[in-house]
Amino acid sequence: MKSEKGNFTVNARKHARRGDNADLLALADAVRAARADAGLTQAQLALVSGVGRDTVIALENARPGVSLGSALRVMKGLGLTITPAAVKR
Repeated sequence: MKSEKGNFTVNARKHARRGDNADLLALADAVRAARADAGLTQAQLALVSGVGRDTVIALENARPGVSLGSALRVMKGLGLTITPAAVKR
């Protein structure tokens, strides 16, 4: 299905879709902001962190498939840390 403005589809591109988990969205926003503040591209961050660019993209889009190890490598590359917190039930 094409839009009236050209060859763009109405649905979002698969690589641009964001997850809907609030915790992952918060992490994604923090990673994206830190990367922008550092003046790094996704490819540069991937190289510094030792992960693939697709991992950085998935993390920044809050996709649930990124491993904890990969997420921690990206965060370390940006100087970010995680502080565990108990979840109130």
